[in-house]
Amino acid sequence: MTPVNFKGMAQELLNLESMEGVIGSALVKRNGLLITSRLPRDIDDRKFAAMAAAMFGAIITATLNLKKEKIVSLLVEYEKSQIVVLEIDAKNLIVALLELNINYGLILIELEEIVRKLKNQI
Repeated sequence: MTPVNFKGMAQELLNLESMEGVIGSALVKRNGLLITSRLPRDIDDRKFAAMAAAMFGAIITATLNLKKEKIVSLLVEYEKSQIVVLEIDAKNLIVALLELNINYGLILIELEEIVRKLKNQI
């Protein structure tokens, strides 16, 4: 079994944070436990992780009856920010906290690249 590269994961989040419009990000277990985060200090990262995992799990449960394609990402828009959640694998998620009115396409491309890289690290 390959050891988990926490330093490499944290670096991926740091790289994401350098993009315009990204407020912070976190790697989260599907059960809601926090792996690592780069969130602002005023955000409780453990609660953020649990909330993101719960939202992603709820949308998967809600769409089970549709029996369509697998959910790739979840975007939740708030009054002043938005959260995007992407599945890394069956046990892990990446969550990004974003400003409103940003170039979501560019950030999604970067998140998908990070997911590809992280699949080899987790």
